[in-house]
Amino acid sequence: MERELSITLFTSTYNRVGLLKRLYESIKKQNYNSFEWVIVDDGSTDNTKSIVEVWIKESDFDIRYYYQENSGKGIAINRGVEKARGKLFFIIDSDDWLADNALIDIWQTWQSISEEQKPFFAGVCGLCSYRNDRIVGTKYPLNIIDSDSIEIRTFYDVKGDKCEVFRTEILKQFPFPEGMGKFTPEGLVWNRIAQKYKMRYVNKIWEYKEYQPEGLSAKSIEVRVKNLDVTLLYYREFCEIRNKRIKLRYKLRAIINYCRFSFHKKELLKSLDNLEGFQNKIFLIVFIPVGFFLYLKDKIKMKGKLLYD
Repeated sequence: MERELSITLFTSTYNRVGLLKRLYESIKKQNYNSFEWVIVDDGSTDNTKSIVEVWIKESDFDIRYYYQENSGKGIAINRGVEKARGKLFFIIDSDDWLADNALIDIWQTWQSISEEQKPFFAGVCGLCSYRNDRIVGTKYPLNIIDSDSIEIRTFYDVKGDKCEVFRTEILKQFPFPEGMGKFTPEGLVWNRIAQKYKMRYVNKIWEYKEYQPEGLSAKSIEVRVKNLDVTLLYYREFCEIRNKRIKLRYKLRAIINYCRFSFHKKELLKSLDNLEGFQNKIFLIVFIPVGFFLYLKDKIKMKGKLLYD
C-alpha cells in the first residue's frame, strides 16, 4: 500500500535541466518530509532524464519522473494529478524555486482551516517573490483572507502571479481541457474552481520566480494567437461568470480581448452568437472598434512571425 502524503510537489519541464537543479536544491532544504516531487518531462531533448535519475538515487525524499511527447503544460498537469499521492498539489515551474520552510507552512495553513470548512475550500495560496524578496504584483488586502481566485483579483485588485496550492481531488474534478492546443491558461481552470470553492490566502512568500526570456510570460500575445480556441474559451467563460463581485473594468477588458482575438480567428459574428447574456453582446458590439485596434497592433507587433497555423 502506497504511503499517504500531505503534498505533491509537481513540475512540468522542457529542456530546462540547468534551471531545474536550483529547484531541486531548494526542495532539499525543506524541513518537512511528508511530500513527493512528481516531474513530468514534456518532451525534453537535453539530459533531463539522466540528471533526474541521479537525484532519484541520492535523494532522501520521493522523486518520480515521467516522460511524455511534447503536449503542453496543461496535459502534463493532468498526468501529474493522476499520479499524485499527496492531499495537496503544488505546481511549481522548472525555473522557480521554493522559499525556506515553504512546504511546512503550506501544510500548516491548510490545517488552519477547520475540518467543517475544508470541504468548501479548494486549497491555499501564498505569495511569489523575485530573488530580492520583492513581491510579484501586490499583496493580499489582509494577512489572512478567505476568498476565491476571481474575487481576489477582480474585486480586491490583487495583481501578479501567486502561489496556488490545490487539493488534488479538486484538480481531478477540474482537469485542463485537452485537444485544444499545447497552451491552456491556468486561469481558465482556476476560474472554474472559483465558482464552487474558496481559497485561503496568506501574505507569506512560498515561491521565488525568475521569468525567462523564452518563457510563456514573455510571449503572451503570440501564445494566445497560436491557441485561439482556448483563448476565446477563456475570455468567453470569464465574461459569462455570474454571482461574483467583479468590477466592471475587468468585465470590459475581457469583452475587448474576446473581440480582439475573435478578429484573429476571423469569427467575430460566430463569437457574438456564442456569447451568452444580452448585456455582454451589447458591450461586444460597442467595443468592436477597440478590439479591432488591438488586433491591428498585434498584427504589426508580430509581423514576420509564423504564428498562424
